[in-house]
Amino acid sequence: MDQLKAMKVFQRVAERGSLTAASLDLGLSRGGASTIVTELEKYLGVQLIERTTRSLRLTEDGHYYLEKARAITEAVANLEDEVGSAERQPRGRLRVQIPAGLAALAVAPALPEFLAAYPQVDLEILSRDGVPDFVGDQIDAAILIGALPALDIVARPLGRIPLMTVASPHYLAKHGTPASAEALSRHQCIPIISSISGRAVPWRFRVEGEEVSVPVTGRVAFETAAAAVIAARRGAGILQLASYLVFNEVRAGTLVPVLDTIRPGSSEMFLAHPRHRLKPKKLKVFEKFLVELNPKTREKWGVRQAE
Repeated sequence: MDQLKAMKVFQRVAERGSLTAASLDLGLSRGGASTIVTELEKYLGVQLIERTTRSLRLTEDGHYYLEKARAITEAVANLEDEVGSAERQPRGRLRVQIPAGLAALAVAPALPEFLAAYPQVDLEILSRDGVPDFVGDQIDAAILIGALPALDIVARPLGRIPLMTVASPHYLAKHGTPASAEALSRHQCIPIISSISGRAVPWRFRVEGEEVSVPVTGRVAFETAAAAVIAARRGAGILQLASYLVFNEVRAGTLVPVLDTIRPGSSEMFLAHPRHRLKPKKLKVFEKFLVELNPKTREKWGVRQAE
């Protein structure tokens, strides 16, 4: 029996909670995956998975074996990645979830530079907002902005993304321009609903050197930034987003900055990966690329570095 292969099959079955899903991930037949797990159980002399017609459940031995198997398979993968010359190029496929706006406006334009530097690394970019499903979507890493979800992850700070508060000229001509953060309560604001908390994200400003949060309300709120920008352009209200999401509209004049006397806050950006996985070389170089990308894009958008 190929013990390492059996470990990998068992690990995928345990993480997916389904023989069918695991077999599809691994390119095996369902019966083939089931046979490998059964043979592993016979070899170990213990039952790892309790099977019913509707579900799979790990036994106590199964939970213990899964924890140790993860460490072994990750150590082997890391060893294979690092073995050989120190000058060996990173290689393999990297699957990363990135918020849609950030992927389109900041990361994608810079990717040719990364791909040229690392010709043996292939990227799969999942352009989506929300909490990443590292196991179900087989994601190696994810860029997260703002509050971190309650997941067992390691999150490396990549920098801070400046925010920008904007409104359309039509809205400001009709309703006036707010002179302070407190004045926002007398305006229609366009809140963004957090995909993590399900609540409106407070707006942030720097007042006398301190970052303050300002709760905002409005008649319409969005979970996606793209829809919120369209509504703001049509005069639905005042909007605060990451600067890269509204920079083109500000440059075109369809949205204009407001509250210029109050410096907007910023959002922390992280690169996260599951805690139980070691970080392969291909992910390390992509992380370095993102760290170096943040100052470049900040300069391109003409915004000041967040303090």
